[in-house]
Amino acid sequence: MNKKQEPTAQAVNVEARAYPLTEPKGNTLAYASVTIGGMFAVNGIRVMNGEKGMFAAMPSTKDAKGEYRDICFPVTKELRAQLNQAVLGAYTEALEKTEPEKASVRDQIKEGAKTAKEKPAPARTKATKKSGPEL
Repeated sequence: MNKKQEPTAQAVNVEARAYPLTEPKGNTLAYASVTIGGMFAVNGIRVMNGEKGMFAAMPSTKDAKGEYRDICFPVTKELRAQLNQAVLGAYTEALEKTEPEKASVRDQIKEGAKTAKEKPAPARTKATKKSGPEL
């Protein structure tokens, strides 16, 4: 006979990785993956921007009624909070890593615009028409 184990409130090691989208799709800001306790991995977690702020949305699928159901999810509120914190922390770190890259691209564009203003465009000359091959 199976014994039902009561969930414990002890902390579990949750490692998260986030992949910000270059162009957010609706409320989705990023995708994330987590490894729970070094034994269970979950891919396809979405970092969402909701009315109450950002949160981690678990992977889901559409059922026969057209409603979305989570495929996997934390059973306790403590694990949900820990998972949410890990995913949002990973998202923040990923943004900080990509921010210098974006800034350097912005700087290059600004520098290119300054250079273009400093250098006058080459003078245009009318192209001469040739009526055909010369013999």
